[in-house]
Amino acid sequence: MKIFFGSRLFETRGLFFDKDGTLVDLHHQYSTLMDKRAEKILIRYPQEGGFRRALCRAVGYDPESRTIAHGGPLAVATREQTLEIVSNFLAGQGLSGEKAERIARESFQLADRELGWEELIRPMEGLTALLSSLGGKEVSVACLTNDEHRRARAILEFLKVAEFFQLVLGGDEVSRPKPDAEMIQEACRRLGLHPREIVYVGDTVSDMIMARRAGAGLAVAVLGGAADESILAAEADVVISNLRAISVSGET
Repeated sequence: MKIFFGSRLFETRGLFFDKDGTLVDLHHQYSTLMDKRAEKILIRYPQEGGFRRALCRAVGYDPESRTIAHGGPLAVATREQTLEIVSNFLAGQGLSGEKAERIARESFQLADRELGWEELIRPMEGLTALLSSLGGKEVSVACLTNDEHRRARAILEFLKVAEFFQLVLGGDEVSRPKPDAEMIQEACRRLGLHPREIVYVGDTVSDMIMARRAGAGLAVAVLGGAADESILAAEADVVISNLRAISVSGET
């Protein structure tokens, strides 16, 4: 199937997407989530001064501007990796390793329970229109994310777009998450494709490195997520402004 990515035309059998920052508004989602996690941590371990700011910045989040750092843990790490960073930060404040991990884990779990998808999840511009245009076409659509499979699937269902994906592959389903090539390789194995036949669309350098390591036919970087254009351009085959730049007909 021939698809335009901006002005670049590529014939593909598989269109693979990252989730956060590509399909879902990363800055809104993770700033809201980290604010709630920090709130729960401070209930269990009350601190004053710059503690909250330092805690948030340890995972690549600026609580004043409510933005996620390009390439920071919240942008590219798995949930367990982020939890480990927070645990280590708390241990560095004088808590025992066991207590630090318990506080971090409980706070993450409570934040997950209290925040509904309505508060967390916003689609990236052009998502529904793009997926609708691909529906029924001869192309396999997949979501490859370092997030857990269960959570990723639930988010796509909330956005009412899960039906468009033939595969959702989470970081908990592979032994080596991004930027290792395993995720693309496993997705291709499940869908009966070769990496050179697919296009991978993501918003981070890790996404582009994974695509290159796997031998993907085309690595497409989309802006508005976790990295700026100059950084992405050095690693991607194509950089597009948003999902509206992907078109079956070439009309953007």
